[in-house]
Amino acid sequence: MDHQPVEYKGYTILPIAIPEGEDLYFGGYEISKDGKVVRVRKKTMPGFFYRDAALTDSIEHAKLEIENLVAMQEHDD
Repeated sequence: MDHQPVEYKGYTILPIAIPEGEDLYFGGYEISKDGKVVRVRKKTMPGFFYRDAALTDSIEHAKLEIENLVAMQEHDD
């Protein structure tokens, strides 16, 4: 799995795997909408021994954050 953007509910997720030492990766992500960065998170927990696992986890964390952003936006409307 590469750093491929993932579209989700009108947002774009760019997953990031951050190496920590020789055998550990932390996740991270950048969320954007309409070309503007909305959120950036780095070194999300937990850490993983495999880069692909950190990227997959990053996408899931970002989706949860997008769910919260959408809910807040609906509440404001």
